[in-house]
Amino acid sequence: QTIDADGRYYYRIGETGLLALRGRWFKSFGDFPDFYYFGGNGEMRGYEYLEFIGHNAGHFNAELRFPLIEAMLTPIGVLGGIRGTFFFNLGGAGLNGQPFKLFSNTDEEFTPIIGFRQDPLTLNVEAVEGSTTAVSGFRLVNGRASYGIGVETFVIGFPVHFDWSWRTLFNKEWEDLVYATQGGSTNFRRPRFGFWIGYDF
Repeated sequence: QTIDADGRYYYRIGETGLLALRGRWFKSFGDFPDFYYFGGNGEMRGYEYLEFIGHNAGHFNAELRFPLIEAMLTPIGVLGGIRGTFFFNLGGAGLNGQPFKLFSNTDEEFTPIIGFRQDPLTLNVEAVEGSTTAVSGFRLVNGRASYGIGVETFVIGFPVHFDWSWRTLFNKEWEDLVYATQGGSTNFRRPRFGFWIGYDF
């Protein structure tokens, strides 16, 4: 059995601005549950395409859309205008039978993985753990978020998007621990450029 809910709300701001909100929640259970894939493009900007997968998944998207140029007169005729976007994304996914916590605000101790090594006898790859560190403050645990700005226009009838995204877990110290093997919060929060073709929600 599968439950798939998708809700959207649009609020006009002035004559040309628009606030667009979307929330989607997916849950599948039973002997042969389905999976939901999402990520990248207009769902979770700043993350890889279809990076998130799970039996239980969901994401929230908020966009403020506004025109920059209504239309462009070019030597080949009038082309579609250019629209700007401020956006925020929040989501996560998990598998049945595995713990999932979107966020936490409680103090805890966390032992990060700082690298990997291969056992010379068994040839198995083992994780190398760092020092246990106390963590406090609000943070996303299994959830992920991003925010940024984008520009959209139409090329031969297709909507083309150029986005600049910043990923965040809302806690730099926590990001340093979770992504210790990938450069910590400095690399995780580095701006990412995305290009995609498709319609908005």
